Amino acid sequence: MELIYIGDKFYFESKTFMSSIYDVHGNRQNWNFVQRALKSGDYIHIRQATEQEMIFYKSKLKEIKEG
Repeated sequence: MELIYIGDKFYFESKTFMSSIYDVHGNRQNWNFVQRALKSGDYIHIRQATEQEMIFYKSKLKEIKEG
């Protein structure tokens, strides 16, 4: 599984509507899921979001905050 880390601020500033990690397809993930996958022996790759990906997630956060 390939995950993108966008940062904890997204979780807190969105009042938990967003996560700090997403899969490469844009699906929200959480650390509990990562822990379960690791315990099952699954491969997990986590990387920093690219600048282009951050533009998307910052836009999503802005929409949430503006309501």
